[in-house]
Amino acid sequence: MRLSLIDNLVMPEEGDLSLLDVHPHLGLLALAAAAESDGHHVRIYDPKRLLRSGELHYDDTLYERAAASILADRPDAVGFTSLGCSFLFAINVAAHLRRREPDLPIMLGGPHATMLDRPIIERFPQFDLIVRHEADEIFPGVLRALENRHFISVPGLSWRNARGEFRMTPGKPKVENLDTLPLLPYHHYPIEELGLDLLRIEAGRGCPFACTFCSTAGFFQRSFRLKSPERLVQELERLRDRYGYSEFKLDHDMFTVNKRKVLDFCEAVRGRGFRWRVSARVDCVNPMLLERMADAGCIGLYFGIETGSARMQKISQKRLDLDLVAPTLAICESLGIDATASFITGYPEETRQDQDDTLDMIGRCIGPNRLTQLHILQPEPGTPMYAERGADVRYDGYSSPYNTFLLNAGDRELVLGTPEIFQTYFHYPAELPREEHVFAVLAVDLLRRVGADVTTYALRRFDGSLGALMAAFRDFARQTDDGGDAATLPTPDAALLSAFVDSVFGARHHVASLFRLGLGLHGERMPPRASAPAPAYDPPQPYVLNARVRILSDLHDCDAWLERIRASAPDAGLLEEDDAGDSDDGRMSYLLHLGRETPHAYRIDEGVEAILGVFAQPQRCDRVATMIRERAAGAEIGDGFFRELVAEGILVPWSEKTASTLDEAATEPRH
Repeated sequence: MRLSLIDNLVMPEEGDLSLLDVHPHLGLLALAAAAESDGHHVRIYDPKRLLRSGELHYDDTLYERAAASILADRPDAVGFTSLGCSFLFAINVAAHLRRREPDLPIMLGGPHATMLDRPIIERFPQFDLIVRHEADEIFPGVLRALENRHFISVPGLSWRNARGEFRMTPGKPKVENLDTLPLLPYHHYPIEELGLDLLRIEAGRGCPFACTFCSTAGFFQRSFRLKSPERLVQELERLRDRYGYSEFKLDHDMFTVNKRKVLDFCEAVRGRGFRWRVSARVDCVNPMLLERMADAGCIGLYFGIETGSARMQKISQKRLDLDLVAPTLAICESLGIDATASFITGYPEETRQDQDDTLDMIGRCIGPNRLTQLHILQPEPGTPMYAERGADVRYDGYSSPYNTFLLNAGDRELVLGTPEIFQTYFHYPAELPREEHVFAVLAVDLLRRVGADVTTYALRRFDGSLGALMAAFRDFARQTDDGGDAATLPTPDAALLSAFVDSVFGARHHVASLFRLGLGLHGERMPPRASAPAPAYDPPQPYVLNARVRILSDLHDCDAWLERIRASAPDAGLLEEDDAGDSDDGRMSYLLHLGRETPHAYRIDEGVEAILGVFAQPQRCDRVATMIRERAAGAEIGDGFFRELVAEGILVPWSEKTASTLDEAATEPRH
């Protein structure tokens, strides 16, 4: 059998298609291994990679083109994996496959399908079969049963019979011993072409905890499992030998639950030159374990804190001791382990004080080697919270950034017409107004882009309280809303945050400069661009300033101020320096280049700024150089100067086609 397995289309948090996550899907690789062990031919289709490379376009043609590409491989069966945030892609592509190949068997699996098997089968005839829970061991039997559609002997299946009636077999398939599974066939992805900074491997499955908002425990049946140290080391060594990677993400929602097993793994992997990252709870680590992990190559830990409110910890059944958060992050920092502290707002019961407690804890967690995140709660099927409140979900157009875009009226009708299927586009009614949850999430993201040093420095004006800063920012936003309605809360963006900082510190204060630079460098989401080598320099060719270049004028020397801030004590009084003295000394300009994977800022003098300003309109470099030499005696501006600007992508060749391409990029569709 020729089998095509279809990857998810999960949007990047930043909304930039060039940042789509193209890491191999470990679940699909496991199914590919199971199918190939039974003699089947497998192809994995990843729409994210094709969108990032430009082979697919994120427009009304997406679903049809994806279906045509899948059918070009002439599959005998197709299997989709499912997450709520990417289910629109699966539904639409499967519908195109069904129209073009009515007899093609189309399967569905994954968390979303497992929790919603009956409504999906009854509502969407493009899917023939749903495979629930962990399909690794039953998958060969599923594929054999496809031939005559006789599914009754395979556990954990849901399907539609010849009369269109819903049928299912009992059972919740689960792999008890993960070491018995075949090694994953990573060759189904073009690893060498993906440009990954690390590879992911599956370290284990399951979470024994019972957070009310999370579906992980339900899908894996609260069964915590880890692969043996020997198996994990075998996988790491094999991937390093084949692909050259020595840095890995060990995928497991709760790696450190069994400390003894983690210590055994550390002993097995220590000294082998691997660097690795994992997820954990702050109450499932201790100083000794963290030290052993760091010694064995651990360089990153992801901690789901979820809320800084002790009250909400109990209500959500996360049940963390919040007093452990600060010391745990401090130990990680001392050991050289980058720590991510992740939080959620939008709980139905969350009050203003609860949110302030969370914001204040985020403020305390911010640090040079720490990443803090604030996400908005989204309903998920298969969770205790959804079982209690799912019937009350509401829609306002704002949703998780990971959701696929609504590309057409049909997508919107699907989402609004079947909220039980598309929960991630909805929200629970809550104590706090919805707009305040959204405001907090977007504002924290803006501050994260400004940088840890600048944010913690600015918090000194608010006695270190992010909750107090957020309250002031909300009040400012309401007062400056163009609609003039102080009751409304506009969506925070880089311009609004910069204006707020100006109002607090003064527009000529060095903090205002630091925020302008940070927001200019990281606060603007650029549409994706296919990578291409710099064109050969041709002086008679008209050039224009790259649309991805920004020039910020009249700033302090931000580099010097950052050095002073990092070296200062919290009570050093630097915030007051511009209040009392001449804030105009040493003002300069910065060139921001946003067209790279990592944006860059360059200090430039007035002369360079003036020259670049000429290229706001198409100009020939040789003519500009001649003009400068004629007007400024002794000016040494020639081919070398402009050649470097072109090589760096600051100046780009101009043509009618270039202008048209830039216009199209500026109108990249967004949900």
